[in-house]
Amino acid sequence: RAMHAPLSVPMLLVMHINDVLGMAFADWLDAQTPHRVAYAKEGESLAAVAGRVAMAPPGHHLAIEQGRLRLLQSPERHSCRPSVDVLFESVARECGTNAVGCLLTGMGRDGAAGLLGIRRAGGATIAQDEASSVVYGMPREAALLGAAERVLPLDEIGPALAVLTTPAVREG
Repeated sequence: RAMHAPLSVPMLLVMHINDVLGMAFADWLDAQTPHRVAYAKEGESLAAVAGRVAMAPPGHHLAIEQGRLRLLQSPERHSCRPSVDVLFESVARECGTNAVGCLLTGMGRDGAAGLLGIRRAGGATIAQDEASSVVYGMPREAALLGAAERVLPLDEIGPALAVLTTPAVREG
């Protein structure tokens, strides 16, 4: 909600959520924010997603390949499908210095290595701080790896993302 609307860039979202709850979650999230939220579609161009949130459907990894969204049934990573690392690794390869990655509260280490990949590719990276995390697992792992350029409380992440996704700011 803290990010300006409409978005000028695509926002890709991975959540560790089961099939039953997951199918309704995108609709619920869409109603909670001014941003359009819907499940990603296989083969959709990244440019077509600009201005909205594309969420990985339950049971599918979300990745970018040659400027298109891919929904993958490849093996679980860190016991997860979808996996944040799968998405972040593809974002690092495809978007490089234009990438902005953010890792929020969650159990385990999924996303930490991928966030490091984004940082190494020259993208901006954020992890949620311990005090505002329900479970400080995934962001903690990212911080320990040096993957997080910034570690911020939840209420500061939206405004930081808004600034980082403004083209003039990233280019300056």
